[in-house]
Amino acid sequence: MPTQLPIGLPPSGTTLCAVICCYTAQRWDLLIEGIGAAGAQLRTGDRVVVVVDHNADLQARLIRHFGADGAFPTVDAPDLHIVANAHTQGLSGARNTGLDKADQDVLVYLDDDALLRPDSLTHLRALLDNRPEVVAVGGGVHAAWEGGTPRWFPEEFGWVVGCDYRGIAPSGSQVRNPIGAAMAVRRPELVKIGGFSSALGRVGTLPVGCEETLMGIELRNAFPESAVIRDSGFAVDHHVPPSRQTLRYYLSRCRHEGHSKATLSTIAGASSAFSAETSYLTRTITSGVLRYLGQFARADLFAPVRLLVMVLGVFVTGLGTVLGTVGNSVGRSSRRPRELPTLQNPISRDDLVSIVIPTVGRDQLLKTVRAALAQQDVNVEVIVADNRPGTGDTVRILSVIDDPRLQIVPEPVASASRARNTGMAAARGTVVALTDDDAIPEPRWVANILDVFVRDRTRSIAMVTGRVVSTDSPTELQTMFEDGGIFDKGDDAKIWTIEQRPRLDDLAAYAEHRVFFPYSTGPVGGAGNCAIAREALDDIGGFDERLGPATPTLGGEDLDYLRTALFRNWAIYYQPTAVVSHYHRDNIADLRTQCWGYGTGMSACLTKLVVSRHLVGLLRRFPAGVRELLAPSSNLHARYPARWPFHLRVIEVSGYLAGPLLYAKSAWNVRRRTTRKNQVGDRT
Repeated sequence: MPTQLPIGLPPSGTTLCAVICCYTAQRWDLLIEGIGAAGAQLRTGDRVVVVVDHNADLQARLIRHFGADGAFPTVDAPDLHIVANAHTQGLSGARNTGLDKADQDVLVYLDDDALLRPDSLTHLRALLDNRPEVVAVGGGVHAAWEGGTPRWFPEEFGWVVGCDYRGIAPSGSQVRNPIGAAMAVRRPELVKIGGFSSALGRVGTLPVGCEETLMGIELRNAFPESAVIRDSGFAVDHHVPPSRQTLRYYLSRCRHEGHSKATLSTIAGASSAFSAETSYLTRTITSGVLRYLGQFARADLFAPVRLLVMVLGVFVTGLGTVLGTVGNSVGRSSRRPRELPTLQNPISRDDLVSIVIPTVGRDQLLKTVRAALAQQDVNVEVIVADNRPGTGDTVRILSVIDDPRLQIVPEPVASASRARNTGMAAARGTVVALTDDDAIPEPRWVANILDVFVRDRTRSIAMVTGRVVSTDSPTELQTMFEDGGIFDKGDDAKIWTIEQRPRLDDLAAYAEHRVFFPYSTGPVGGAGNCAIAREALDDIGGFDERLGPATPTLGGEDLDYLRTALFRNWAIYYQPTAVVSHYHRDNIADLRTQCWGYGTGMSACLTKLVVSRHLVGLLRRFPAGVRELLAPSSNLHARYPARWPFHLRVIEVSGYLAGPLLYAKSAWNVRRRTTRKNQVGDRT
C-alpha cells in the first residue's frame, strides 16, 4: 500500500514549502520519517518537495513508496513532489531545484537525516507572519548521536556534524547565516539573490559547506533593512551516524570548512566571510580552553582529550583556509583566458617541415639524418644542432651527404635543451619536428605527423608526439627496456589537454589523466619523437636550459616542455603511426645511468614547479603521488616487466631524492653563465 501523508491543518497566513534534499538510500528510514514529520505540520496550500540528487534508483523507489509519479495531492494535505536535481550535482543545486518547484511564500530547507520537532512549523509560520523584516530563520539543530555523544568530541565543534555548538548565537538574535539542516528563507528574496551558489556546498559525501553563509551575506547585502535570525522554537533533531563520529571525519570536515571559507572570501570578501570567526576564536575557543582545564581539575579524564581535539580542529581549519586562500590566489593569477588558443593559419600537406636533431657526434647520427632526408611525400629540411662543435665529429660524420636540405648549426654550450633551441631558432618550417641522434624515423614519420595538423579543424593542437620503438634485432636487455613501456606509449591515438574542446575528440579519444597530470607528462610523449606547430612555438617558447642531458639534472626537459604547452591551454595529440626506432641502452651500466636520469629529471621538473606558482596544486596531489610512486600495485610499477631488476627501481627513486639539489645546481650554472655573458657584453 502506498504511504499517505498525514492530514494537514487548515490554511492560514504564510504558506510554506518544505524542501528535503537527498542523495542516498542509506538514510531511507530517516528520509521517510522526515517527510512524514514535515507533512504533519504543513497545511493545505503548502508543499513538500523531495529533491533527489542524481540518483534515479532512489527517485523511483520514493515514487513507488508514495504511490505517485511526481506529485501526490490528497484532500486537506500539502502536495508532495518528488523531483530530480535539475542543476549541478550537489546540495546547492538540489536546493535550487526545490526553489524552482515552489510557489509558496517561504522555503523551509530540511536535511534528509533531520526530524522536525513538534509544532516547529507552527512556530515558524507565526514568527514570519508577525515579523515581515525577517527574511531568513535558522532553527535549532540538536545532535542526535547514534550510540551517544563521543566523550572525545568538543562541544565547540558541533558545526562539524551540522548541529548547534557551544557559543552559537542565542535564540532570537540576529546571525550571519543559519545552519542548513533547518533553515527557512522567504522565496522572493531568495529568488532575487539567485539562490545558492554552486561554487560551494556538499557534493555527495564530500564534507564541504558555506553555501548557507554566502546566502545569508547576500540577503543582508540585497536587503539592508532585513534580518536573518536564529529561533530555536523551529527545531530539528539531526541524526549523527557512527561514520561521522570518527576523528578522521572530524579533521576532514575541518579542512574542507577552511577551504570553503577561503572560497567564500573570494566571492563575498574577507570581512564578510570571516565576520563570525573572530568572535568564535576569541570567545568560544578561549573560554573552551579554560573550561576543559577546569573539567580536568574536577577529575574528568577525557577533558584533556577534548581540549586537544578542539585545538587540533582550530589548526586544521586554519590550515585549510590558508591553503585554500593560496590556491585561489594562484588560480586567479594563473587562470587561463576562456578563449582557448588556436592556430591562426591552417597547416597543409605541402608546408615545409623542419626536422631538428641535436647531437654530440654519435656514430648513429648518419643513419638518423639519412632517414630524416628520406621522408616520403613531404617537404622537409634537416637541421643538425652540433652540441660538440669543437671535436669536428658531426661535420666529419655528415661530410658524405651532399644535400642542400641539410644544415649544421653549432651550439658550443653543452646542453641538449640549448641545442634544440638553437636548432629550432634556425628552422624555417611551418612545423618543427624533433628527434634524437640515436633514433631512426620511419619513412612516413613526418607525413603521419602532418596528417594530424591537417585534420585538426579546431586548430588547437600545438604538438604531436609519436611512438618510439626499439631498433631491429634488439638484445635481451633492450627487449626488457622495451617491455617497460618507458618510451613506447602504445598503439592507441589519444588527445592530451587540460580543458576539453568541442569537436576535438572527433580526431581521437581524450586520454585518461593520472594522479600528477598535468604536472607530470611522462605518458604524453618525449622530445625524441615530437613536433610543434611554428605558431604555437612562438607562444610556448623553447626548452628550459636548466633541465636535460649535459646539465646536472640529466633529464626532464621534454616533460617540462610538454607541460608548458598544456599549461598554455594547447592540446597535444599522440599519433601512434608516427614512429621512430631508438637505440635502447644495451648494457646494464648505461641503463643504470638512464634510470638515475629519469628520477633526477622528474624530480627537478617538480622542483621547478614548487619554486614557481604551482605549489598548492602539487600539494593536493602529493599523497596520491607518493602512493603511486611507492605502492607495488600502482600503475607506475605495473609498467615494469617481471624481470626488471629491482636495483634499477631503487636507483630511479634515489634520483627523485637528488633532483631538487641538482636542479638548484643547474639553475646556478645557467645564472652564472648568463651573468658572465652579460659582463662580456658590457665590456665590449
